[in-house]
Amino acid sequence: MIEANIPENEDDRLRKLYELGILDTLEEQAYDDLTRLAAEICGTPIALVSLVDRDRQWFKSHHGLNARETPREYAFCAHAILGDDTFIIEDSSKDERFADNPLAVGEPHVKFYAGAPLIMSDNNKLGTLCVIGNEARTITHAQKEALEVLARQVVSQLELRLNLKELERLDHSKDEFISMVSHELRTPLTAIYGSLSLLVNNKVGELDEKQQQLAGISYRNTQRLLGLVNDILDIAKLESGKLDFHEEELNIVSMLKKAVELNEHYCKECHTGLTLQCRDADEPVLVNGDEQRLLQVMSNFISNAAKFTHENDQIEISLKVENEYAIEEVTDHGPGIPAGQQESLFVKFKQLATKTNNKQPGTGLGLSISKKIIELQQGIIGFESTPDVKTTFYFKLPLAGHHE
Repeated sequence: MIEANIPENEDDRLRKLYELGILDTLEEQAYDDLTRLAAEICGTPIALVSLVDRDRQWFKSHHGLNARETPREYAFCAHAILGDDTFIIEDSSKDERFADNPLAVGEPHVKFYAGAPLIMSDNNKLGTLCVIGNEARTITHAQKEALEVLARQVVSQLELRLNLKELERLDHSKDEFISMVSHELRTPLTAIYGSLSLLVNNKVGELDEKQQQLAGISYRNTQRLLGLVNDILDIAKLESGKLDFHEEELNIVSMLKKAVELNEHYCKECHTGLTLQCRDADEPVLVNGDEQRLLQVMSNFISNAAKFTHENDQIEISLKVENEYAIEEVTDHGPGIPAGQQESLFVKFKQLATKTNNKQPGTGLGLSISKKIIELQQGIIGFESTPDVKTTFYFKLPLAGHHE
């Protein structure tokens, strides 16, 4: 018996193999289907997905064989990974490398072997898809090609596994980033914002005109930065399904009144008015939802209307009930949304480029966040825009008792 040479890139090859994290894992249907198909096409009792480890070959799939591994020095696959082409032994008893190999003279009595190397995208050969017979024979050109096609499918499964592991790593990194942003940025920003608020509101003594101006600039920019941090945290949590929702039955009329109160000051800064129109402001309209998240959506709608509409415009908030849905609308009478920008309106970090968007800077995340919030509460979100006439953003929520 002659043992196979060690590949020149053995360290890189093993590093790639261990990066997969596949050794000693349970059987998987995807690999078992491929070995079964390989055995059927090549007419052999045994087919394996064999991965060549440092001191052993380990079988991810072992059709027709009970063993899960054998010593590397006995492995036919250790020879197969030294080349790019399918490695074929028609009669092991006539090949000095394998004539007295324990796997040939004993179980499983390997007489015939054909192994297509598993060549990864970086050219590392991790093992083979091989077929094994107990009698001397060969395979046809068509069978050889089919075995190589199936080997490429095994490689695709391995590459997919690597990609999924990378996504898991990125997801973990994102979680760490969210934690870092929350602690290292939001916490001190909140403290700075609070301190500046005390200064601009003369809670710690009167400021002269210059001091008031500088404090005001710092206060507004800190407010904007804190809003950006909060938006980034929200979108990251929404995309990972980790944003908490506190759903309860609530009166959407009361929620809209709160939204008006919370956003009146902002609208005044943008030189716009804000009105609430309900068919009966004292009649409750009940939905199931998270009030704080719905207020967040309303603030996004209202702030966009205030930023993009003309000065002295009146922003209208309305509520109606149709087809077992509560429909909330925010309408402004500005220039509207250009047709070429409508498709990307709910895309992250996209902001409309119009001459009216110069009152207050934004993050480009508000509508994307709003869309996810509404849809996670089984709602519908959208808009209608008529150039130079009006733009209406709306969301619909099922009435309580009609929640899907």
